[in-house]
Amino acid sequence: MKKILSILVLFFVFQILLAEIRVESFVNETKIGLQDFLQFTIEIATDKKINTATPKLPAIKYFKNRGSSSSSSSSTSIINGKISSEIIKSYIFSLQPQKIGKTIIPPISVKVGKENFTTDPITITVVEGTTKPLPPTSTNLQNNQQSGKLSDNLFIEAKISKKSVYENEPILVEFKLFSKLDVANLSFANDPNFEGFWKEDVFTPKNINFKTVSRNGQRYNMMLIRSVALFPAKSGKVKIPTLELSVDIRTQARSFFDFGSTKNYTIKSKPKSLNIKELPVTELNTNAVGKFKISSKISETELKVGDSFTYTLKISGSGNLKQFELPTLPEITHLRFMEPEIITTINDNKISGKKTIKYLVIAQEKGTFKLPSIAFSYFDVKSEKYITLKTDSYTVSVSANENTVIHSTISQTNVKMEGQDINFIITKTNLQADTLLQDNVIYWLFYLLLILFIPMAIIYAKERTKLAENTDYFRQKQAKKILKKYLKKATTAVTNNDLEFYVAAQNGLSNFLSDKLKIARGSSTEILLANLNDFKKLKNDVELFFQKCNQARFMPGGFSQNEIKNDFTLLKNIITEISKTKF
Repeated sequence: MKKILSILVLFFVFQILLAEIRVESFVNETKIGLQDFLQFTIEIATDKKINTATPKLPAIKYFKNRGSSSSSSSSTSIINGKISSEIIKSYIFSLQPQKIGKTIIPPISVKVGKENFTTDPITITVVEGTTKPLPPTSTNLQNNQQSGKLSDNLFIEAKISKKSVYENEPILVEFKLFSKLDVANLSFANDPNFEGFWKEDVFTPKNINFKTVSRNGQRYNMMLIRSVALFPAKSGKVKIPTLELSVDIRTQARSFFDFGSTKNYTIKSKPKSLNIKELPVTELNTNAVGKFKISSKISETELKVGDSFTYTLKISGSGNLKQFELPTLPEITHLRFMEPEIITTINDNKISGKKTIKYLVIAQEKGTFKLPSIAFSYFDVKSEKYITLKTDSYTVSVSANENTVIHSTISQTNVKMEGQDINFIITKTNLQADTLLQDNVIYWLFYLLLILFIPMAIIYAKERTKLAENTDYFRQKQAKKILKKYLKKATTAVTNNDLEFYVAAQNGLSNFLSDKLKIARGSSTEILLANLNDFKKLKNDVELFFQKCNQARFMPGGFSQNEIKNDFTLLKNIITEISKTKF
């Protein structure tokens, strides 16, 4: 039996070795536009059936691999009485160009059976726009002549509020989609990495909502697809990165029985340059930039020892409200200022609002105390100079309180002893033996608690020090707390079958993952996924979920309730996996 099996194995190996194998590669175009996709095909042809795995495509300079597909076919022919057959397996890769210019697709190594084959290199030229002709489309714009160039009929324009600003001065960036075509199924192809900026998302649409506008004498359908507020963290020449959008264009029906089709294109905005000016040197301890007002008030001016009052500071205006440091309060003897409660209210534009700081103040001694005015300085971008504002000063009167016991270290009163030569006469003679403190159970219980408290206090002190000194550790500790806030919104949205679920879920997962990976918040999806390269399954799940979020925001009608619930389950599984993973 073993001999028969050996003969069969040798027979099949011999058949494979005799098989004729041909491996080739080719592209659909050698000259493409920056908005186009390149189809790169590896074709394996054999005269016998041989199992082959999908070839691994290496990183290709200036191209991004957007996925692959495969197909197979077979043919049989008879020539001069000889029967010959061929089986063709094709692997098609979709490559997206990232830069204008010439680049080379390098030779690709392909393993077929036990043999290795190498494809020929291919030179590709990438130009601006697109090389594809504009497909015939239907449009709602009347009396509107379309040109043959896609870039003239469908494009993204980035509009910035200012081209030259100071450090920390807010900038509003709006990305608008202009179209003369019948488009559908919009989805973000990338998440711009606003490196060197603090970023606040202002607006992201939930549904497709165009309005007709006039631009350069021509009519377009226009839609605001994203708006962000940026706060530059450093000076110099910087660029606002491009925003990429995947768009389906509906083609026009050619006959009564033709319902038309859709073609997918990726379009991107042009990068915008900014000049970030350095703030003038000052001795003032401030990083506030914008236009602000400050006011203050106290809840009580007359109170008793042990009572408390509220001292409130309110800073309002436009600028970097979330980033600037709070004004410092002076120390006032016998008035104890507790940690403040800070409430920041930001308007929809993310660059204006107010910050309210409330201090609880406890009076520890009687007397009259003066609360001096508080100085708050900021850089006024309009006048281009530093301005210092001051609050009102207050006088607080604190009277004695008979019901309040004042610690001896805070208040001491001279005690006058009179009649020291007269003492009370003891009339009782039944004396009792004193009980030793060590014989009391409470003493030993207290002693045991004290011993246990010492290591707990040491651990607590180390934890506080670690939180104060290690920013990454603090972020990881706060990560679940921040995630909980977004999950609460997501849970409510799932219950209401609201697509707001995808907004809350994506923001929450991005922040949670950024904190766990110890990278900057607001990092792009690409950066987040790049940091998950060592965790394949987790990376695939996160990438899939982000794609669902982007698609759900722009799909007409959104996802169904059942799909939202399934995606919520996927989100919880991803969070559980991240929590268990050691990065």
